Amino acid sequence: MQRDEAEKILKQQVAAHTASAIAHELNQPLTAISAYSEVVLHALQSNDLNVKNLKKALEGCVEQAQRAGHSLHELIAFLQQGELLAESLDLNDVIREALDIASNDGYERFRSKLNLEKNLPAVQCNRTQVQKVLVNFFRNAVEAMRTVDSPILTITTKAQTLNEKSIALVIVQDSGPGLDQTMAKRIFEPFFTTKPSGIGMRLTISRALIEDNGSQLWVDADTKTGAKFHFTPPFGP
Repeated sequence: MQRDEAEKILKQQVAAHTASAIAHELNQPLTAISAYSEVVLHALQSNDLNVKNLKKALEGCVEQAQRAGHSLHELIAFLQQGELLAESLDLNDVIREALDIASNDGYERFRSKLNLEKNLPAVQCNRTQVQKVLVNFFRNAVEAMRTVDSPILTITTKAQTLNEKSIALVIVQDSGPGLDQTMAKRIFEPFFTTKPSGIGMRLTISRALIEDNGSQLWVDADTKTGAKFHFTPPFGP
């Protein structure tokens, strides 16, 4: 009976944290949709029918609605272990797109340093999943750096060919407080978080997504500056 009760409690906790993760993913696009809609309503009520502004606001609604749908589909597919659709991707483009998404989400207060290898071979991955992992890295980095009293917050992103292997190496490093040895060992555990309001699922999901794409994800526990994450997407055939 005690074991059954413990399993019941665990299932309730997993369900609650899963719902929180879904709510987190949908909150920002829904907030953006609400803001765009208010712009349209205000324009209609004041008879300020600037077609260009109305079109831009409605296009923003459509874009954010599609983004919310993609995020929800991705989370459901992850929970159900749906079939992975991989494609040939320009990794440098995926990194730039993820930076744009993080900036548009209100995570723009940082200096981005990109060190991307030119003519990098195409990688074979799922665009949405790899992009989500990168966005998670950038969001975590900005949230960590906000705790540091520094005028310059820097995220350094590298993409290069790993010598003598048919894989790329992506490194994302921030200038935040970093991780101690204990944190580094537990950072990918479900529900482990270093933030007061965190639910501890972002990096757990990120590692699962990376592994589903035939890659590996790890954190460098010995770095002297900030947190430093690595993953190795495979090149295409």
